Amino acid sequence: MRHLRVVVPTTGFLFVFAVLGLGIGTAFSFAEHPQDQKTSLVAGQYIFSANQAGHNLSGYRVDATKGTLSPLSGSPFETGGFPVSVTVSDDGRFVYVSNQGSHTISGFKFDERGNTLAPIPGSPFNAGHYPDSLTLSPNRRFIYVTNEDDDLVSIYRVDPNTGALVNTGNTAKTGRHPISVAVSSNGRFAYVSNYYDNSISAYTIDVDSGALNPAGQPTMTDEHPIYISITPDNRFAFIANYGSTTVSAFVIDQGSGALTPVTGSPFIAGAKPYSVTVDPRQKFVYVANWATHDVTAFTLNTESGVLTEVNGSPYATDWYPYAVVVDPTGNFAYVANNGASNIGAFLIDRESGTLEPLNNSTFNSGKGPYSLAIMKIAQR
Repeated sequence: MRHLRVVVPTTGFLFVFAVLGLGIGTAFSFAEHPQDQKTSLVAGQYIFSANQAGHNLSGYRVDATKGTLSPLSGSPFETGGFPVSVTVSDDGRFVYVSNQGSHTISGFKFDERGNTLAPIPGSPFNAGHYPDSLTLSPNRRFIYVTNEDDDLVSIYRVDPNTGALVNTGNTAKTGRHPISVAVSSNGRFAYVSNYYDNSISAYTIDVDSGALNPAGQPTMTDEHPIYISITPDNRFAFIANYGSTTVSAFVIDQGSGALTPVTGSPFIAGAKPYSVTVDPRQKFVYVANWATHDVTAFTLNTESGVLTEVNGSPYATDWYPYAVVVDPTGNFAYVANNGASNIGAFLIDRESGTLEPLNNSTFNSGKGPYSLAIMKIAQR
């Protein structure tokens, strides 16, 4: 699935036959890092948007009370060609973007005031052929990147002081045309969607080397799986099936990482569902539907993994939504509207999961917003 065909008609619609690279930045670290004691970032929440057609990255500070977005100083920030995925470190220090058009990864460091980004020395870093999704390991030591034409995942080591990337030389074989790579928050398992095989591959992670070891045979999904989301407690995995109208749900075996379909899976969403996310309280699941320009909302049964559509769902978005994420408070949802070059914002009802657009609910982004990541920085 090539990501470089971009047409911007005079109507303002942006048609990009592409795949969202989701990095939500909700990793958990296993050990205290010495650099944590040396930074004094401004506490708050930040959201980043990889803008595929703009060849740049937008950054915003989130008003945790109102949900509104304010651009960071210097935003948007230049990336390589056709950025399709963004991921963040949970300590608020680094942001990484995969550039499919230039076969690179752009790395940025948050400055100590927390209001702008600066390139990491050595950035951009070579990322192999057609890098797609990228994600940072919970211990912040490794970045995993899918290379869709090579049918593999490449693994990079992160310098803990500078954020620079070094190719480890380790790769993991995938199915045909891997799109998304997601890592469980306990750092034990990784999952990759195989677009042309209609499957998802599971791996165990070697915590020292970062190597991925296959955990059995790939598990079948519905047609053309794209983006994966794992619940914070690592019990369930969900995947949007772009070739259909469904979301597949799986139970994660806590010993092996193997996947078993949830009863009733796959669950009906909208047309061409592109991305899926779980709210941090594990009460709701949201799906961005590319072809119907809306978001489907589900309640999540935390015992079984069964999804039930919320009353009033789906909720209209702007044109061609690619990414949907929920902020760390669970109060707001944000949608990257690729065809409208903006980010939509919604208030989440914490009891029912319904979505209500904020007043002045869209915020300008670069052209073709494609992937979103949220970072929360605690006061130090």
